[in-house]
Amino acid sequence: MQQYVKIIIIFLLFPFFLNADENLTTYINGLEQRIKILESKEKSKGIVNLTSEDTTMFLGGKVTLDTIYVHHANGQNGGSNRSDQFFNANNIPTNTEGENAELTLTARNSKFWIKTRTAQVNDKPLMTLLEVDFWGSNGTETNSNSHNVRLRHAYIIYSGWTLGQTNSLFVGSSKPHTLLTPVDDVFMRQPIISYKKEFSKSSLAISLEQAESVIMTSLGDKTTINDDKAPDMIIKYENDSTWNEYSISLLLRELRIDQEKESSISDYTFGYGLNISSRIHIYKNDTLTFGIVGGKGIGRYMATSFFPSVVINSKEKLQAQFSWGTHIAYEHWMKNNLHLNIALGKIETDNILNLDNINKSAWSGHLGLQYNPIKKFLLGAEYIHGERTLQNNNTFTVDRLYLRASYNF
Repeated sequence: MQQYVKIIIIFLLFPFFLNADENLTTYINGLEQRIKILESKEKSKGIVNLTSEDTTMFLGGKVTLDTIYVHHANGQNGGSNRSDQFFNANNIPTNTEGENAELTLTARNSKFWIKTRTAQVNDKPLMTLLEVDFWGSNGTETNSNSHNVRLRHAYIIYSGWTLGQTNSLFVGSSKPHTLLTPVDDVFMRQPIISYKKEFSKSSLAISLEQAESVIMTSLGDKTTINDDKAPDMIIKYENDSTWNEYSISLLLRELRIDQEKESSISDYTFGYGLNISSRIHIYKNDTLTFGIVGGKGIGRYMATSFFPSVVINSKEKLQAQFSWGTHIAYEHWMKNNLHLNIALGKIETDNILNLDNINKSAWSGHLGLQYNPIKKFLLGAEYIHGERTLQNNNTFTVDRLYLRASYNF
């Protein structure tokens, strides 16, 4: 069809070519080149060319519906209760009065992103990403189920530098492909300044990141103290081969308190952490994923602040608390569009304070199926069992069933 279009255009312009000079061949070649450009632009679906700035914009996102059945819910109001909609160790309820089970449907995991790419004279493009989802302020389940937009990512990448808000370098490069991550999940999204050096099959990066101290008082209450004077520093090494990919992240940080209303003391200490994650390609598309993380003062970087970073001890001083976590997961592809996921995760701490009602450990098990009837369209089901143990050895459990339908566009 394209060839016929070229022939028709040349035929219609042929009378003008009869009066042309020796530049006729050049003119025809130029005309064909312009036709090729127009044809290529018609095929660039989903891309906006900002020609005035030599910038190309890419638009995309994901629409998601999650259906969640929770056995042992915490009994809070619908719509404003994130523990019904999202799983982590903090959402294993220790008080189930008034609500034994609950069914929740939500589209809050939907997201939208804008990417740009601007060419530079040194062949190193400047790229940006802006991404939002709907985990902002809570809505209600009474009428509209409205939820506000929340900023996820907003950063610039240029010549190895990353400037803006995105995932911390302490986050492992390999995570289980389950719908919800095990309890030891290392997750942190925050403003960072990082530089990354690429090698043939590996990379080394260093970052300075937003600091924040989660401190436990002598009564067992966790509070966030905004007295930090130095950024968290992270060094990350990544390696990717044909059969294995892994990352090693080292965290160094200062933790500080300066006469806050929760305490009249002024003190600081240091923390450190190590996170190792890996994915091994076993057979065909099957993979084995595992990870281990631990350190003193890692607190908010693991399991959404399930454990504190530091505590105020009996001497009215800050003391970094040791905690660790691990997970292992296996992904088995039954067909090209159907795969089974199994995962186990565990977290534990050495509590400094001798209080009965503070967290000691937790674990979770995941079993799920994910099916792609067409490309980028996912239908998934996952069963999760979680257990949470307090310092007095009282154990609480939760069982969750997730059904997910999502489409990436």
